[in-house]
Amino acid sequence: MGGSGVGVGRAHRIVAEVLLALVLVQAVVAGHFLFGDWSIQVHGYLGNGSFVLGLVLVALALVDRTDLTRLVLSAVLVVALFAQTGLGYVGRETPEAAAWHVPLGVAIFGFTAFLAGRPVGVSARPSRD
Repeated sequence: MGGSGVGVGRAHRIVAEVLLALVLVQAVVAGHFLFGDWSIQVHGYLGNGSFVLGLVLVALALVDRTDLTRLVLSAVLVVALFAQTGLGYVGRETPEAAAWHVPLGVAIFGFTAFLAGRPVGVSARPSRD
């Protein structure tokens, strides 16, 4: 992998780290909404922003296609973020959707932490030494 691939990999990692922090902040906001007096609208805005960051992760992974694993993991994360966003909107009226919104958020946090922690410059292709 060339120098640009490492640069894209670093950018991908930084976006994943920002997304990780954003998911944590969403949990804090939701907790303060449930047990305090914070507005849940902020949680929704952050959720929409999280989905956009997920799309950025996929775009970055597409730019540097040498790491197929990063591309697949980013795509899976975007699917989870899409489902999470839908559950958030439906959960306003349907308690069952809201009940699934919480564990999916925990899974997204773990999955994003895994992506953020992957070493930069790791390729899914075997080396030809």
